[in-house]
Amino acid sequence: MEDNKSGMHILFPAAAVLAIMSASWIVYSLAWRLNAGSLHHMLAAISGTLLFVSVTFGALYVYPAMYFRGASLSLRVAACFVNPFIWMTKECARLYISYSFAECVYYYLNPLNVWLVLGIVAQIGLAQMLCRWRAAAKGDEVGTFSPGGLAAFVIGLVLVISLFAWGQGENAYVVFLSGYRQFFGSGL
Repeated sequence: MEDNKSGMHILFPAAAVLAIMSASWIVYSLAWRLNAGSLHHMLAAISGTLLFVSVTFGALYVYPAMYFRGASLSLRVAACFVNPFIWMTKECARLYISYSFAECVYYYLNPLNVWLVLGIVAQIGLAQMLCRWRAAAKGDEVGTFSPGGLAAFVIGLVLVISLFAWGQGENAYVVFLSGYRQFFGSGL
């Protein structure tokens, strides 16, 4: 593994995922304007899938790419969360047309966002272990076992599965709505 660097080239992996995420979101958002129904559906399916994959699984590219470019652990972890945070912020901002600022901030706690964060934690743990294994196989003097990576992977994965298994996510949503009602009332 290279020495820790502070150059902008380290951030390229997160920027690449951001570019894919942004382009796919733009195509997905504009595809409905096409008069050709089959072209609209094809573009929406492809761009929607790219959007989902870039937001949900981008960390599996960003973390290893930055690891082997010599980025610090904190920079790798932060970079893995940048694109999902941008996506979550975009979704929260869309609500601002109808809801107060505080309600939009509360929306960050919705079950989908919680799953996303926990899934990224699991991906970071898995990527850490795989990167160390690959670095050790290349002859770098790093231990292949990473207790922090293993803990992040297991805890993140167990919580993602548990929240889904607990009523297929409906119970988590009920808890989210109960908190909303507690803070903001029953709504309209």
